[in-house]
Order: sequence, then C-alpha cells, then structure tokens
Amino acid sequence: MEEEISLVELFAIIKKRLALIINLTLLGLLITAIYTFFIATPEYSATTQLLVNRSQQTEAIQQSDINTNLQLINTYKDIIKGPVILDDVREEMDLSLSHSQVANKISISNASDSQVFSVSVTDTDPYEAAELANTTASVFQENLNDIMNVDNITVISPAVPNTTPVSPNNTLNLAIGLVLGGMIGVGLAFLLEFLDNTVKDERFIVEELGWTNLGMVSKMSQDDLKADQHQPLVNNQVESRRARSRV
Repeated sequence: MEEEISLVELFAIIKKRLALIINLTLLGLLITAIYTFFIATPEYSATTQLLVNRSQQTEAIQQSDINTNLQLINTYKDIIKGPVILDDVREEMDLSLSHSQVANKISISNASDSQVFSVSVTDTDPYEAAELANTTASVFQENLNDIMNVDNITVISPAVPNTTPVSPNNTLNLAIGLVLGGMIGVGLAFLLEFLDNTVKDERFIVEELGWTNLGMVSKMSQDDLKADQHQPLVNNQVESRRARSRV
C-alpha cells in the first residue's frame, strides 16, 4: 500500500512540474541541435584494403602459411602507424602535421581470421582522407621489403572520397540531447519538491507534526474579496429601507 502511495506521489510531482520538465527537455534538444548543425565540424572517412598473401613454397596453400599471415597483420599495424612509414607519408604529401597528429587520423582493423586488413583515415576533408589512406598504403607496400625483407602486401581496394560525413551523428546527438534534457528536468523537479518545506496538506500537520487541526482558511480570489466587500453594503441598504418603512 505504501509503495502505491509513493508511486502516486511521484507522478503527482511530475505532473506538478510538467511545464519545467518539458521546457528543459526542449532546451536540451535545442542546445544539441545548435552544436550538431552549427558548431561541430563534419568529419569524413576513407578506407583502403590490403591483402597479406605470403608467397607459397608449393602450389597448395598450407594452414601454416595462413596462420603466419594472420600473425603478421598485428606487426603490420604497428609498422604502419610508426614514424618509419608516416614520416615518408608526411614528406610525400607535404603535410604540416606532426607524426602523432597523422597517426591519430589513421585506424587499422581486420576481421577475425581474415588476411585482409583495412586502413581507415578520418579527416575534415573527404578528398584529403582518401589521399592520406592511399598514400599510407602505397608507402607501406613499397617499404615493407626493406623493413622486414618480405613482399606480401597487395592493395585490393583503394580508398575513394566519401562525401557523407561519419561525424557528428545528427540523429544520435539529438536523441542524447532530448534524453539528457528530460532527465535533468525530472531531477530538478524532484529536487525543488524536496527543498520545498511549506505545508501542503492537513495530513502533514496531523501525522508528521502531531498537531491538532483547528480549521482551514480557504484561499480567496480578488473577485471573492470584492464580492464579500460589496455584500455588507447591500445588507445595510436593505436594513435601512426596512427601518424607514416601519417608521
């Protein structure tokens, strides 16, 4: 029974502060919309795919060769993002960025048990992203033989410019703003209710304070007060007329 009463009270608080909750929800949505559409810089991604295919000693593909290629991918990931490759990339593209700044633009991934791995570049310019991805792949392919004395990399899918931004995610940002605004509104509504120490009903006086209720004074509007002030005048006029009529 107590739980049902508590739920009723919770809904009553929400209903009481509903205007505040709605306003804060719309404010959160407005703030994220302004950030998403007018402040955040769109970023674009381009990806090139490379195949690790170690030369075979025999015509038949051995499982050991496949396992070796898979193990090499982890090594290649570190080499690609290292200065031995990216310094040449920066020089070839005449980039003013530092090695760490270029490395932060590059991400490398591969599916499980796959000899294909991807080099993805994220940049504010879709054409710059594609050029950086392709240059990184070609520089790596050219220098791998000097670094590890192997030549087993093939570019199977060059990067192409993609003019559809990958960031920011408009729908996700707006949803986050809407939810956060609503959560802040609900939290603030309960906080204001908790800080409100005014007497709200008779039950608080009797049950919480243990006092005796001697009566209630109704709240009167301006119209009620004017009506009450006008009523004695009318009664006095009626009494006066009765007195004159008796005389």
